[in-house]
Amino acid sequence: MKVYHVSKKNLIPIKEPYKFLNGDVYVVETDTEMWIWVGSKSYVDDKTVGAWMARILEQKNQNLKIKTILESEEPAKFTEIIDFEVVEGDTPGFLKHFEKQIQKDMRLLQLREDDKGDVDIIDLPIGYQYFKSDDAFLLDAQLDIYIWIGKDSQIKEKYEAGRISRKLEVERKFAPLVYVIEEENEPEGFRDMVFKLGIKDGVIELRTTVSKKEKEGKKWWQFWK
Repeated sequence: MKVYHVSKKNLIPIKEPYKFLNGDVYVVETDTEMWIWVGSKSYVDDKTVGAWMARILEQKNQNLKIKTILESEEPAKFTEIIDFEVVEGDTPGFLKHFEKQIQKDMRLLQLREDDKGDVDIIDLPIGYQYFKSDDAFLLDAQLDIYIWIGKDSQIKEKYEAGRISRKLEVERKFAPLVYVIEEENEPEGFRDMVFKLGIKDGVIELRTTVSKKEKEGKKWWQFWK
């Protein structure tokens, strides 16, 4: 049996005695099953990372069955294979402490169903002010994908967001970390993260424009006016 503590985007092996923080997520791997234990005070990003990590491990061993369990709702089979103590606390998650990383080609897509039942895909500047309750949105940050589900969004909009994320995963030939965020269950720090991504995207766009204009023999202040 192997036991892992989910820390940001890593699975950290831990040994006995097992102490599970109630604000974190743990992965317990046996020969036949993989259990994702979710603490009662864990954030949505912790849960997502745990599921993502389990999927990565499952790809290496496709015979494993993945099961997700919540704190205080552990089945007897789980408590029989591992003896652990739940303690108060958590570790910094991805959304709680935004990691600064250089991203390129970041995009914010709005998925909106029209009167004919078709879903329009609208490219927007990255900014939280564009999020609307009646639509679904996909924020593509290359290594990470955020699907934001408005409380009044339509089923087709949600489906299209998921379809695009799967397509991006295939195109990139690696498994990006996909966060599915419900508007009414938005994790702490999400708005601040979108704000920072928007600033970074604007800076990258400005640098690209400046570089292009400089190659044309123009100074940045000549086109900035």
